[in-house]
Amino acid sequence: KRLIEKKLPGRMINISSMAAFNTTAFSAASLYSITKASIIRLTEALATEWARYNINVNCIAPGCFSSEMLDGMIERIGDISQGFPRKRICDPAQMDSTLLFLVSPSSECVTGTFIKIDDGQGSR
Repeated sequence: KRLIEKKLPGRMINISSMAAFNTTAFSAASLYSITKASIIRLTEALATEWARYNINVNCIAPGCFSSEMLDGMIERIGDISQGFPRKRICDPAQMDSTLLFLVSPSSECVTGTFIKIDDGQGSR
C-alpha cells in the first residue's frame, strides 16, 4: 500500500504451494492446502484491484524443494522422491529464475497469475 500512496509502480510475488491443488491423508494437510489455495485467490484479487496503480501481483506455487519442512516430513514418512516423474527433489535456488522474471520489466503484462515450479511433480 506504500507504493499506492506514493504513486509508484511495483511488483508483489506471493508464495503458495502445489499443496493448494492436492489433498493428502497427512495430518493437518487440509488446513495447509486451504491456506495455500487462499494465497492464489488473494493474488488474483489484488492483481485486479492494484492493476490501475501499475502494481503487478503474481504468485509462485513450488512443489517439493529441499527445506527444513520437507526434511521433517521425510523423517516421518520416508523418501517421497521416488514417486515423482524425475525422481528428485529440487534445490530452492532453482526457483530464482522464475522470481527474477516476475520482478523484471519482461513481466510487465503478467499479473494475477500463479506459476507452478514443481519439476512435473503435480498433475495440475
